[in-house]
Amino acid sequence: MKRLNHLYETMLDMDNIMSCYKEVMKNTHNKKAVARYEDFKAANLNKIYTILKEKKYKVKKYNIFTIHEPKTRVIVSLGLTDKIINHLVTRCILMPALIKALIDQNVATRPGKGTSAGIKLYKKYRQSCNYKYDKYYILKGDITKYFHSINHDIVKDQLRRRIKDEDALKIVDTIIDSYPYGLPIGNMSSQILAIYYLNPMDRYIKETLKIKYYVRYQDDFLLFHPSKEYLKECEEKIRTFLKEELDLELNHKSRIYSNKEKLVFIGYNKGKGVARKKLAIRKRQYNKGYISLNSYISSIMSYKGRV
Repeated sequence: MKRLNHLYETMLDMDNIMSCYKEVMKNTHNKKAVARYEDFKAANLNKIYTILKEKKYKVKKYNIFTIHEPKTRVIVSLGLTDKIINHLVTRCILMPALIKALIDQNVATRPGKGTSAGIKLYKKYRQSCNYKYDKYYILKGDITKYFHSINHDIVKDQLRRRIKDEDALKIVDTIIDSYPYGLPIGNMSSQILAIYYLNPMDRYIKETLKIKYYVRYQDDFLLFHPSKEYLKECEEKIRTFLKEELDLELNHKSRIYSNKEKLVFIGYNKGKGVARKKLAIRKRQYNKGYISLNSYISSIMSYKGRV
């Protein structure tokens, strides 16, 4: 496996800086802050370039707040300069290095993936199993406090297996170490790192446990199999693998369903009333600035046809 080099220098390309600048400005809910930042656009772009050129980037203090819908989560937010640099690190370093290593059944948000892709794959597997088996079972797994449980040393080691560029590794390490409790929900870099962190589990399930029908969205995942006993065995092996290899724990909510039972996966199968409520929650989160416009639109597209 060839490790990638010369990634850091791509962040110094003004086209890349401008692209991330526009993306952050477009998706920042606080329009007053955006307007103030754009009043000094040239100076701010030059500041970003200089920080990266001189390799002196330090993450400023996070704005930390808690949301309680649809469930309690600690969210962090960065200033606009930090957001732009975080987007640059993600677009220029993390995505080129990590995305190609992911399996197709990992459907968390990235180009060509997302909740719609996950639901489509879930439906496909249900149809295949309905055709092949009279009865089958689904193991639904979930990780306890996933983002806040991600081990810094392990994720850094994972990155060094994919990235050779020392400057690139240094700035990613700086971002990882800027938050003491796993990875902060809200950073673009956290989304990609979280998608990749469970890649060893994905491959273990597919290659060692030989599960043909498997799908994962972030820390929620499904295994389909005609044998309930084998899925029980898989659950215990996955639990051990997560603890020993990734310092994670399988949530107590994880369980095995029969094909006759109702199972909700990334919002699908909740029913129209629940879907409407979920969209209303996402709308309130957007209006309060907790989520980006892209995230809100993705939710609308995900629930389209269910409301």
